[in-house]
Amino acid sequence: MRCPYCGQVNTDLTRYCVRCGRAIGTVQQPPMTARTQTGSATGPSPALPGQAAQRRRARLPGPGIVEATAQPVVTSAILPEEVETSPRPPEGFPPKTPAQLQELAATALAYKVGGSEVQAGSKKVVEIIYPPCPAWQQVATLYKALSEHDDERYDTVIICGFHEESDLRFGFNNGRLTFDRRARLGNQLIRRYLIETHRGFEVDSVRIVLTEELPAEQLRS
Repeated sequence: MRCPYCGQVNTDLTRYCVRCGRAIGTVQQPPMTARTQTGSATGPSPALPGQAAQRRRARLPGPGIVEATAQPVVTSAILPEEVETSPRPPEGFPPKTPAQLQELAATALAYKVGGSEVQAGSKKVVEIIYPPCPAWQQVATLYKALSEHDDERYDTVIICGFHEESDLRFGFNNGRLTFDRRARLGNQLIRRYLIETHRGFEVDSVRIVLTEELPAEQLRS
């Protein structure tokens, strides 16, 4: 059986042409003259395998002709912002004695006084402002402020820390130190330092209580 489309000779049982792949098993073969006329009327005959390669080569740009090609888009990698890590606390924190607390004051931050008042005649409250910082730096800064604003005329001196001046009308948020000059422990009179970091109730807040004996001259007074 001859293919009516490309002229390829196939066996009688072939349903599809082995050259062009078209169905020929049920198509009545027209005469060669009709095939030629049909091919000219309907358009050019299918390209042979060699002709397709020639057409592709014909479309290639000649010398001096540059085809525009899509350039790959290069995106720069976005790195996560560097996370500032807090300075590590010095050895011996939290302090176990007032002497260690005094040594820690060397690492205190600069602060400014936001206010000071006397309450109940024997209590002095000093409000200080300094940047947010880790718990150990809060302890150091609070003790430094105590050493600079302590007044023996008052039995209790309280240092309250704040982040900003606008926070002064609220409760402390940057630690608090309460120093009792003559606290009573049973039958004894002692000095007591009660220190709370942050607001005093957060999960990561630190609470420190240190005591020391009163100097002999204060015991006699």
